[in-house]
Formats: sequence, structure tokens, C-alpha cells
Amino acid sequence: MFAPLRALLFKKALRSLLASQKRNRQVHTLDSARTVGVLFDATSETARRESLEFVHSLEKQGKKVSALGFFNVKQAPENQPFDLFFAKETSWLGKPKSEKAADFVKQKFDLLLTLNPDELPPLEWLAAQSQSAFKIGFATSRPNDFDIQLETPEGKGIRYFTEQLALYLGKIVLK
Repeated sequence: MFAPLRALLFKKALRSLLASQKRNRQVHTLDSARTVGVLFDATSETARRESLEFVHSLEKQGKKVSALGFFNVKQAPENQPFDLFFAKETSWLGKPKSEKAADFVKQKFDLLLTLNPDELPPLEWLAAQSQSAFKIGFATSRPNDFDIQLETPEGKGIRYFTEQLALYLGKIVLK
């Protein structure tokens, strides 16, 4: 009953946040970025595994990577090898209230990747709040601040998205 109202109010708050944002945009590729932020949905085992595999591949390339996972459940599983927050640490609208989320947003990354195929409001909010130079995410129907949005077919997961990401960013020629 309250879900449509919550979605409408979230969309309005997101528009307001985006209108007040001023960030220095700069194009980066996977090769040129030294610092990379990764926001991802950690709720499902498959998405979590694929996201962490991508994070580890970036680290092997010598990138300084900060990853933050979101569990869309009331209590997150313990002993996870990454920073996380969960549904109980969000406001009624879906804005994150956790200390780890606040610390993540304070960092200015060269490249911010939002692995959020289900359009979870807390991840959208953090992506909009970030002052990263170049932001990339899944195509979304909500207002956003992404520099590149990749649309993926239904049923294709994070791995497909990251493959397409590497393909498209590989075509960018920096001067």
C-alpha cells in the first residue's frame, strides 16, 4: 500500500539531490582509473560472487578498489569479506544511514561502478551522492547522474554487464 508513495517520494528526493550536485566530470577507462568504487547488490549469492570476482580482477590490475555491498534483508550475514550495509540501516525512503555508506560516499573515485540491476534505492542514492569523476551503471528509469548507462538483456547478470563495460570502455581513446 505504501510502496508507490515511498517510490514517488524517493524519486522526488533523488531529483532534489541531483539538482544540488556539482561534480567535476572526467572521462576514465578501466586502464586510466587509479581508484575505483564498486557499489553492488550482495543479496543473491550469484550477484555477490560475480561482483567480487570483478573487484578482484580490478585489484589484480593494480587498481585501488573500494567495494560496498548492500543486503536487501533486515539482517546481513556475518563474516563477509567486504564492507556492507543492509535494509535495516536505511530510512523509510531507502536512503542509507550506515557509517560505512557515509564513508564510501566521502571518497572521490576516478571511476564509480554501480552494479545494481534491480534498481535498489539505497544503491541509487549512494551513486547519486558520490562525487566520483566518472560514473557508470545499469540503465535505469529513475533520475540518475551516470555518465554511461549500459542496458543489459533480461536474465543477464553482473558478469555480462562487466564484459560489456570492458568492451565499451576499451573503445574510448583518451588524449
